[in-house]
Amino acid sequence: MAGGGATGPDSVSPSLLKHCANQLSPVFTDIFNTSLETCHVPACFKTSAIVPVPKKTKITGLNDYRPVALTSVVMKSFECLVLSYLKDITDPLLDPLQFAYRANRSVDDAVNMALHFILQHLDSPGSYARIL
Repeated sequence: MAGGGATGPDSVSPSLLKHCANQLSPVFTDIFNTSLETCHVPACFKTSAIVPVPKKTKITGLNDYRPVALTSVVMKSFECLVLSYLKDITDPLLDPLQFAYRANRSVDDAVNMALHFILQHLDSPGSYARIL
């Protein structure tokens, strides 16, 4: 199917899902609900197509490619729905100092926070900081 973004091994494109949403949503709702109820993901959603993508413009050997896995757009949509649900439940339970896997948090934020705590601690006379 041409245009509308990369398709996975099932050849379903994002544009197809968008244009046929009214017709497909009841079908995928049944599939997703059954998957959640049975704790089983259909095999067709678990496959991927590995595509070589050039790292640079001039290709001189196989090391000039990186493998990219194209997965099912339908499965990505399902994952987004489940992730949204899980985030609503787990976000209030997360430690405020957790930076990994959180929106609007980065390694730079973690480093700056750690540096702030260390410098704040070192402002006390006779103190030291151990860092692992």
